[in-house]
Amino acid sequence: MTNSDDDRRFCHQADLTDCDCEPIHLPAHIQPNGCLLAFSESGHCLTRFSENAAVGLNLPALRIGMSLGECVGAAEASILGLPFCKHVGRPAICFDVELPTGLRRDVTVHRTGDEIVIEFEAPAPARLHAHLAAQQRMVLECLRDPADVRTLLENAATALREAFDYDRVMIYRFAPDWSGQVVAEDRKDGLESFLGQHFPASDMPVQARDLYRWLLIRVIGDALLPSVALVEEAGLAALNMSFMHLRGISHVHYEYLANLGVRASMFLSLIVDGALWGLVICHHYTPRGMFMAERIAAKMLGEYLALQIMGLNRSRRLSLVRDAHLFFSRLIRDASGTAGLAHYTHGHLPELLKLLPCDGGGLWKDRQWHMSGLALPEADIRMLLEHAGTATTNQIWYTDSLTRDCPGFAPTVPDLCGAMIIPVWPEQEDCLILFRREIIQTVKWGGDPAGTYQPCFRGPRFPPRSGFEVWTEEVHGRSASWTADDLELAAQYRSALMEVVARASQQKLQERTQAEAMQRMLNDELNHRVRNILAVIRSLVSRLPEEGDTAASYREIIGKRIHAFANAHDLAVGGKAGTSLRDLLTIELAPYRTGTNPVSLSGPDIRLNGRALTFLALLFHELTTNAVKYGALSVPGGDLQVTWQQDAPSESCAIRWQERGGPPVRPPERSGFGSLLIDRAISHDLKGTASRHFDPEGVSLDIRLPLAAIVERLPAGALSSAEKRNEESGPATLKDQSILVLEDEFIIAMELEDVLGTEHGARVHIASTLQAAFDILNNHAVDLAILDVNIDGESSLPVARALSERGIPFLFATGYGSASSAIEAFPGVPVLAKPYTMSSVVAALGNMMRRGA
Repeated sequence: MTNSDDDRRFCHQADLTDCDCEPIHLPAHIQPNGCLLAFSESGHCLTRFSENAAVGLNLPALRIGMSLGECVGAAEASILGLPFCKHVGRPAICFDVELPTGLRRDVTVHRTGDEIVIEFEAPAPARLHAHLAAQQRMVLECLRDPADVRTLLENAATALREAFDYDRVMIYRFAPDWSGQVVAEDRKDGLESFLGQHFPASDMPVQARDLYRWLLIRVIGDALLPSVALVEEAGLAALNMSFMHLRGISHVHYEYLANLGVRASMFLSLIVDGALWGLVICHHYTPRGMFMAERIAAKMLGEYLALQIMGLNRSRRLSLVRDAHLFFSRLIRDASGTAGLAHYTHGHLPELLKLLPCDGGGLWKDRQWHMSGLALPEADIRMLLEHAGTATTNQIWYTDSLTRDCPGFAPTVPDLCGAMIIPVWPEQEDCLILFRREIIQTVKWGGDPAGTYQPCFRGPRFPPRSGFEVWTEEVHGRSASWTADDLELAAQYRSALMEVVARASQQKLQERTQAEAMQRMLNDELNHRVRNILAVIRSLVSRLPEEGDTAASYREIIGKRIHAFANAHDLAVGGKAGTSLRDLLTIELAPYRTGTNPVSLSGPDIRLNGRALTFLALLFHELTTNAVKYGALSVPGGDLQVTWQQDAPSESCAIRWQERGGPPVRPPERSGFGSLLIDRAISHDLKGTASRHFDPEGVSLDIRLPLAAIVERLPAGALSSAEKRNEESGPATLKDQSILVLEDEFIIAMELEDVLGTEHGARVHIASTLQAAFDILNNHAVDLAILDVNIDGESSLPVARALSERGIPFLFATGYGSASSAIEAFPGVPVLAKPYTMSSVVAALGNMMRRGA
């Protein structure tokens, strides 16, 4: 390409986009610090050579068509033996090759198209190799075991400048849009700093980035020296010089260096995970040539630096992946039994905002907005979803500038500029929305990024200096950018939420199926029990009065029996906690303890918890009904003995039901409700064992139950001996204690607030919903807490978990006994049974304070 061709190519008004059009890999000239020979791959005949090759190689008769042997003599075997054909384009290197003329040269060989290209340079002095080894060792020591990427880059800039003696060493990092920033710098005293300056993507055109990705080092020894043209065989296509060390300087790059006053430069490519991450840029303001050995040493150090960057990135990513895995595993694991997706997601949102750094967010579910932290109000959310259109695309949508990407949308919280919308469930509007604050940035550009080139006789060039003077821009209306890691975490979170929703749907389906089956069983059982009740009442009424009884006394006896039977039925249905085993049996058997049917009860005082009372009341009612209808209580003279005792070593309770004197006994032909209770309630629900015997003299049943499953817990108002000693030493004061009360009954909440706050000087925070409880925990320092187990149909288990994680003592209050998932999840937490007294509340809180102290 001639100078006139250059003039025609660049004669029009040019701007920065012209850089993308320049064929910088086809300059048709080389730098003068070496020479070039190119041979055909078949036949090894000379097809091109640089104009300085005849002098540089002492071959005055050099001409097109000469053989490789004629040009390099015995060195032909060494050159062809290099592994340059294994990787197309990758140069192979041989140091200190002796030529026929007696000259010694360092040789680089690579293949391009159907040609073999050989570059010749002056060999490095022998003493330089030892010096380079010491330099490499020094740089490697500086880059070993870096704490973070920033420290690594700062150390690298200093070490590389010291090793290769350039006036300035910069490390330039590319952004996703291929703009760049100088992130580390070491420079000679007196030079202005470029540290922190940004440069537009057009400063590094596409074809230049491609060359840096292929050839990891680019050295210019003196930008002002004239380039050396090529002598070429007629008709040949332009030589692709992408992998050549001696490739000539492009016009645009020449202007760039000239405006900076740079005479020599070196660029080292930083390839991280297969992509061009950045560059090490070395500038020198006087000529600075480099021997091939120096270039190889610098290239290896650049590759080592890239490996260190990659290692730090992977360590950081590994830590992030580990934290994310723990979070998502916990999110999915704890989802069983959750009251609702909105509440469950809200409870885990603060942890997500730490993992994926955001300032706030919320869940849009069923066209309702549940927010946490700094977030837009519901009216804005509706407008944002209309602009984003995620309901139709079902893809994660994100922006670092809401006003830019949502034209016409004016958020009522102007501080929020970044948003990410994560759809939760396909074909639904439900989604998680995260927000980031505005970050006002002052960006220093290395020249106005909108600047243009000016035409000149050699082509477009930067105006002298003005194109590189620091140009400051203050950027508003943007948040921190969403990174690839952010997007990956968001996708993983979406998958986790979808699994939570799927599990919840499956659980609801299973619960509905089980409920329908249970309803059918209960309907059948209700019919059976009503018939049994009618049969028992008929049996009570049909018994003849004793001789001498009047009609009035007989009526009174019948009435008492029916009343006792009703009390036993209420116990079986209501399951009131605190009743002893003796009381239960007494009430159940009272109608039948007559002179004709002796019934004896024998055993210690055992108070039953609500769960055990319900099952045992049902069981004893069935046993009594069967005894009245078919067994010992169905005929005069039959007797029943019920005995029980505690076994301390095994911490169990043994109960024996023994009938005698009834009709002849034979095993039933089918299993009834009583058998179901024995099989399920005793073994499954109460974790005990039972065995029934149909002996000729009467039915007997032996039951063994673990005390832990049937005995009522120590009431909140009752104290152990150790606690009594603490109580005697003086009550714990609640003054100035911050107490969270989660209670949806207004009157109870007001009474607690009055007693604990007014009478005892505590700071009471009332919450009637789970959301209100989480807000109190996030905004106030809480010392103690009282949690109603059931809050408007929702379990307080999520709040209990949050309190437990923060180490805040708490107690449960319930009117449902101990059969609750929240109470079972925290077996060591005190339980207040409703209705409770205020004194028992104060005592229980005082006990928790003493245990905490």
